[in-house]
Amino acid sequence: MADQSIETASGNTQEAHRLERNVLAVPHGIALAAAAMAPAIAVVLNAPAAGPVAGAALPLSFLLAFIGCLFVGNTVVQFARRLPSAGSFYTFNSHGLGKTAGFFTGWLFWIGYAVLAPGLFDALGAFAHDYVVGTFHADVPWWIFSLIGMAIVGGLSWRSIKASVQVDLVLLSIEVIIFLVLAVIAIAKGGSGNSFTVFTPAASPSGFSGVGLGVVFGILSFVGFDAAATLGEETKNPRRSVPLAVGGALLFVGVFYVVIMYALTAGYGLNNPANMKAFLSDANPIVTLAHRDAPWLEQLVDLCAITGIFSCLMAIHNTTTRVIFSMGRDRVLPALLGRVHRRWFSAYTAIIVQTIFTLMVGLGTGVWLGPGATGAYGFTGAIGTVAIVVVYILSNIALIRYFFRLPERNVFVHIILPLLGVAVLVYPLWAIVQPGQAYPYNWVPIIVLVWLVIGIATYFYFRVKSPEKLTALGSFLAEDASAEEPAPLDEEQVAG
Repeated sequence: MADQSIETASGNTQEAHRLERNVLAVPHGIALAAAAMAPAIAVVLNAPAAGPVAGAALPLSFLLAFIGCLFVGNTVVQFARRLPSAGSFYTFNSHGLGKTAGFFTGWLFWIGYAVLAPGLFDALGAFAHDYVVGTFHADVPWWIFSLIGMAIVGGLSWRSIKASVQVDLVLLSIEVIIFLVLAVIAIAKGGSGNSFTVFTPAASPSGFSGVGLGVVFGILSFVGFDAAATLGEETKNPRRSVPLAVGGALLFVGVFYVVIMYALTAGYGLNNPANMKAFLSDANPIVTLAHRDAPWLEQLVDLCAITGIFSCLMAIHNTTTRVIFSMGRDRVLPALLGRVHRRWFSAYTAIIVQTIFTLMVGLGTGVWLGPGATGAYGFTGAIGTVAIVVVYILSNIALIRYFFRLPERNVFVHIILPLLGVAVLVYPLWAIVQPGQAYPYNWVPIIVLVWLVIGIATYFYFRVKSPEKLTALGSFLAEDASAEEPAPLDEEQVAG
């Protein structure tokens, strides 16, 4: 590892601890982002959740969510071309909206991703427990499976980001192949269930409103597509490779979702009201299709759900540690968190902190709410989604502000598309935080607000005691870009 010095926005030179460069390529970035989206889990959990509102228009809801997320993806791609960094949105918004927005972006982005990991930790144990009970009739406590999975995730992330994403790539490839084979079989045997009317609002029992609510679950299924942006410092030619990885992951998973959702509607025959009733009472429709149409795939589909959770946990863990690492390197979090392992080039102190957080929160919420999809996984997922969607909205605004001062500004790409991205995200955000949510989901907006209040106190502490730390936010970029980009906006520039 080579420590290097860079010039910060305040004019001070500081020693930069950098992650290992040029060890990852486009397929690795696609694997991380796709694993963070967890397509297998979205099919198992989010599709049934969207069914009651979207009805047979399930494919349309996920298609519209796909299109909406492409608007947000454009923002990530545009920023990543100019500002490749392990900080991702934290770095983007520091440059686009100024140091205050950069700080709060990092504050929200950190907790948004960090809190997803405990829910995945719990869900891994719950799914593995159910599989072992059903297959081997052995009642092993769920937390044992969770601890084993977390040990593997921690070891791989400590040893090498390349090893982690290669495991993600292998598991993801197997899961996608199995689900697509099942989809083809279900469509082929769907008979009268095959109909393009499922791509119209009329297929939803509530018309446009039902499709809109279905889009909420669709967008939740895309959260994590931006994970590849945190690999900016470790990827070969990051200004080209990271945008390709982000765009490639979005396109790959988006097409996968639409195909699988259509297979569910066709295979189940959801255009028949009687079949819709059976679908809504089915705890796992995709497994039902496998049992009916391809029994030889049923065990594999169950295993894919487990490996999908594992690969998602690993992707979220790696993404979160890079955000923590970036904030530690900028001294916004304790500087200890910005250290890189001398032999493995991993952000090992950030890995330790995130692992401890995952274990403490995961075991606590697992005991409190239960480890399953309707317990800790759903609760922590809702908290993380709110924080991340707010960051997405801020990043779209930051893109407009950032390119407004550059001669290569393109009205369509740098203004219209990010505005559409903001519009797409407002409704899903409101759907999660609106009053009247059931317990414990009514605590979600309160928890996020409390975290923001703590962030406000922390921000003003730095502003009074260490303003130079705020000035330096977002100053670390991948080395091929650091000499070419303007410094982050200060507050006067943003106001102007």
